[in-house]
Amino acid sequence: MPRKARRWVLIGSLSFGVLVVVCAAWLGWRVWTVKSELDALVPLAAEARTAIDAGDRSRLSEVSQAMSAGAERAATAAGDPLWRLAEAIPGAGENLVAVRVVATELDRVAQAAPGVLEITESLEDRAPGTLVDTAALAASSAQITDSARSFARSAEALAALDVDALISPVARGVSQVRDVVDALAPLTGVAAGAADILPGALGGEGVRSILLMVQNPAELRTGGGISGSFVELQADGGRLTLARQADSSEFPRLTTPIVEVPATTTALYGDGVARYVQNASMTPDFAATGDIVSAWWSTLTGRTPDMVVSVDPYTLQALLTVTGPVTLPSGAALNADNVLDTLLVQPYVSLASDQQTELFSAAVEAVFARVADGSVDALGVLRAVEKPAADGRISVWSAHDDEQELIARSALGGPLARQDAAGPGAFAVYFNDATGGKMAGYLDVAIDSQTVECRADGLTDVALTVTMGSHAPADVGSLPFSVTGGGMFGVGIGDIGTNVTVTAPRGSFVGEVIVKGERYPAATAIEGERAASTARVNLSPSEVNTLEFHFLVPRDDADSVRIVHTPLMNAADVSIDGGCAATVSP
Repeated sequence: MPRKARRWVLIGSLSFGVLVVVCAAWLGWRVWTVKSELDALVPLAAEARTAIDAGDRSRLSEVSQAMSAGAERAATAAGDPLWRLAEAIPGAGENLVAVRVVATELDRVAQAAPGVLEITESLEDRAPGTLVDTAALAASSAQITDSARSFARSAEALAALDVDALISPVARGVSQVRDVVDALAPLTGVAAGAADILPGALGGEGVRSILLMVQNPAELRTGGGISGSFVELQADGGRLTLARQADSSEFPRLTTPIVEVPATTTALYGDGVARYVQNASMTPDFAATGDIVSAWWSTLTGRTPDMVVSVDPYTLQALLTVTGPVTLPSGAALNADNVLDTLLVQPYVSLASDQQTELFSAAVEAVFARVADGSVDALGVLRAVEKPAADGRISVWSAHDDEQELIARSALGGPLARQDAAGPGAFAVYFNDATGGKMAGYLDVAIDSQTVECRADGLTDVALTVTMGSHAPADVGSLPFSVTGGGMFGVGIGDIGTNVTVTAPRGSFVGEVIVKGERYPAATAIEGERAASTARVNLSPSEVNTLEFHFLVPRDDADSVRIVHTPLMNAADVSIDGGCAATVSP
């Protein structure tokens, strides 16, 4: 090679080397900048949630401002073009991607924080005696909704990161930020829903009627439990007043349904769905439940409610953590620690039927009167109901189409809406008591999904196994009729009879059902584009039985199975296998 050529090669090599060193130094500085900012931002993000939980608007504002400045610097550094090129480097690239995503999403969270402040201000700044300032909440709706969407996008972006592929410090940072955002996202979602719905529902544009339907999970129904107590509230300009109470004994038993019920619903849940008021939530379609309850209430009072809200004693327990103890007409104090035993256990052992109903109604009136008088932390109420809402213990229906459209797309829309919200691969397991007594406190449930066969035609045989056991004492038959059902409905005294319905993802096909090791002649139907099967099981004290429901499920859905179920008194043990993606190569 000529001398001149060698000189140019040497100069080129040196220049390239210098460029590499400069780029490495630049990237190193950027990485250090992002790391320094993230080290400060992660605890701030956690502190933001703490400030929200404490209702500390001042601290939340301070934290949000501090987060905003740091997050913007981190996101800018991680968005550098050289950083993006380095993300292609094997081994290091996935960690750089994760750091960039965390920086970007923390910046998004910081920008969304003012929307959280808007909801806190709208809920806290209200006139005495009002639950919320409906006009202020309506004016804040757009910003609150934008914040909720930002949090949802951040939660989705962080969930997509494969923590197992990252080095320990990066994985730990991702997990910490993910936990904070996952905790904040549902709250902002609830806040956005409240901002959309509450101004109108609470009488901001005229008097509204809200009917509370209190479900009793000691006797299970698809949506939670029998609907035995009803409280009508009148809402006007954010103020709530009690209009009327009623219990199930005031409604007649009909020989024909009070409203038309689809044949598929009758096939799966029996012909009593709209003939007995206690069965109003037996259908998973809460819009249908709303129609049924409205018809019952209209027949009883001549008034049709604008909204039906279903709650249960677990919801009352959550509210009592905010309201503090309330006093019942008997003089007894009801608090978050004793409410479940007071309402779901002791009455059926020591009180007559009419006394049980009177106690239940009094408890509901006392708790909601405290919530409605405007003396409690309104944001605290929203925080308190996060878990019961996520568990399916709160469902809402509105007679106003614009409100109902929003509600139906949320987890508050009832069992079907919860299944939709859980994703396209979601199964739902519904329990309906066949005992006629309050035995659900003795029921233990485990639910697991198993991939049986990954077929060549794109379908997967998925088995959903429901294992049910009774931990009722051997002498349970000595308990009152209201507990055992007295053997009135073909279930032995002390046994637990349950109809179990499993609803598969859309596009699935019903397979066989096996109960206690034998094929079972299950009732089947396609309801709302979903294949479903219903089977019956009886449990004696200490007995354990299994029900195995098979479905042919589209391959993609079988690889993303989720399970929702009727809210129970005892938490269900739920497990899901990995689907075809975990057992066969793509």
